[in-house]
Amino acid sequence: MIFLRKNTVVKYISEWVIRSGNFGLSYRDIFIFLLLSFAATATEVFGLGMFLPIFQFIRFEGSIDALVANSGMWQYIIEGFSYFNAAPSLSVLLVLSFSFFLVRQIFTYIRVIYNTIITQRLIQIQRNRIFDGYMDAETSYHDKVPIGGIVNIILTEVNGAVVSLMLPMTLMVYVIMFLGYFVVLIALSWEMTISAIVAFLIASAAPKTWISESGIVGRKLVHANILMSEFLVGRLKSPRLVRLSGAKEAEKSEFYNLTLRQRKNYVSVAILKSKTETLIEPVVVGLSLVFLYFSYSVLQLQVEIIGLYLVIIMRLMPVVKSIVMQIQSIKSLLGSTEVLAERLEVIEGSREKDDGTKCLSQLNQGILINHVDYCYEGGKVNALKDITVEFEKNKITAIVGPSGSGKSTLIDLLPRLRHPTKGVIKVNGINIEKYSLKSFRRLISYAPQSPQIFHGTVKNHILYGSINVTDHEVQEAIKLAGAEEFIHQLSQGINTVLDDGAIKLSGGQRQRLDLARVLLKKAPILILDEPTSNLDIESEILFKQTLSDIGNNTNTTVIIVSHNLANISNVDNIIVLNQGSIESTGTHSELLKQDGGWYAKAWKAQN
Repeated sequence: MIFLRKNTVVKYISEWVIRSGNFGLSYRDIFIFLLLSFAATATEVFGLGMFLPIFQFIRFEGSIDALVANSGMWQYIIEGFSYFNAAPSLSVLLVLSFSFFLVRQIFTYIRVIYNTIITQRLIQIQRNRIFDGYMDAETSYHDKVPIGGIVNIILTEVNGAVVSLMLPMTLMVYVIMFLGYFVVLIALSWEMTISAIVAFLIASAAPKTWISESGIVGRKLVHANILMSEFLVGRLKSPRLVRLSGAKEAEKSEFYNLTLRQRKNYVSVAILKSKTETLIEPVVVGLSLVFLYFSYSVLQLQVEIIGLYLVIIMRLMPVVKSIVMQIQSIKSLLGSTEVLAERLEVIEGSREKDDGTKCLSQLNQGILINHVDYCYEGGKVNALKDITVEFEKNKITAIVGPSGSGKSTLIDLLPRLRHPTKGVIKVNGINIEKYSLKSFRRLISYAPQSPQIFHGTVKNHILYGSINVTDHEVQEAIKLAGAEEFIHQLSQGINTVLDDGAIKLSGGQRQRLDLARVLLKKAPILILDEPTSNLDIESEILFKQTLSDIGNNTNTTVIIVSHNLANISNVDNIIVLNQGSIESTGTHSELLKQDGGWYAKAWKAQN
């Protein structure tokens, strides 16, 4: 690590060891990898070392006496051949040298395959960790983290981080090769070898600067990639908004700036690497020519030693270049490693709290909310204030109120997507925090304001989240949701493939399709968040009838958030939220009698 300070090397190695364990790289993997590298290097060194006796054998025309007199090494060679009752010959020496190189290639092949297996396994592990962590994170984490940043980390930065983790192992391979060649060079001529090291250290000043710059540019590139992903995720799903807002040219300009920033950073990294790569070869070749002259004119070494020395120097040149390039690549990818490590740490610290041990198998009583407050992270005012209300079992309860009154926040508290700042929520008379999340949420079906339909068939969406259901149960859910007619009219019926968002379906069709999904689950608690917000009048009428059918034909506790009061006028109970507090509760007729109340005013305004 001649391009890094000693304390920097020690710090980096200690951090690498810790990070390796965190990323799933075991000591066993490292040991096997280095063992294969050592075996490949050892066999190559022996193969190169065979060139010296081969050159000597040719020079002395196979005269054993002359060879023994010229070099003590030949005494050991002859003894080795005698052990196998054979005599040294040029053909045998050549075959031995080739055999060493062949074995070296076998070890190298195994090492490369093993390296690929480890790398892809680690990439899979880190991608799974990020996705699992995001799925298990608290809602407050989702609120503040851009999706584009997560997508970029999973698709791009994980690769860079794992490659950065594996590069030190590859660097060790080249260091082992360098040491193997170094031992042979010292044995041939320690004077030339020491001179070469001094000259190379002097020539390393420029690459050292470029390597440091690579780390800075690498971090800029990671930041540019994150900005690009965040931009794309936001804009590609809203082309209509962009065009109809007259912002198309502005968005294009912003995108061009982002791609320009990416291009500049990629080019900067490539230039720094090219500078280093371009400098190394001329330095090594130039030094080799100087040493050739020095060894012949000053040291007066034998021709075969000079020849072998030059062969090893030529073999050493790509090794030295690779060492420098590996160090530079490590520097340039540190940004990816840092971003991934930081994201994993934050995600691990943002996991949903799940300390409950009790199992909830059925709903025996209603849902009681008792003196609950809620304040968003960083908020100065409570979004919910002293909420006390009960959702009766097998009844339909509507939550209404002006925008910003806390309706969606209250809905999030019920399935424990958020946790009360104060107060308690009870199911079957027990604090819901004491139930395990898995068992508690198994009893809840949820339909969001805008149906979220993934790519797949109609049946795939209806089955989403349900297990062990029959085709008859699927058809019953479709019928109850009022989706039977339009599904039958689709080209492939229930097997029709839908794109993300099911944009070819109308808002009402998407809503009924999503309703079929939640009904199929047959959960005792059904939460509907603004189910009619995107529906036309005809679809609203159908939904009102569907809601009535659910109340009459199922044992389901339905909680519905709605702005359209006409759609919930026949529910069992209505909760009016205003500025985070409960203003009033009652049936439709009871609330209309409160002339000064929000509900009565809103009803008059809507009708």
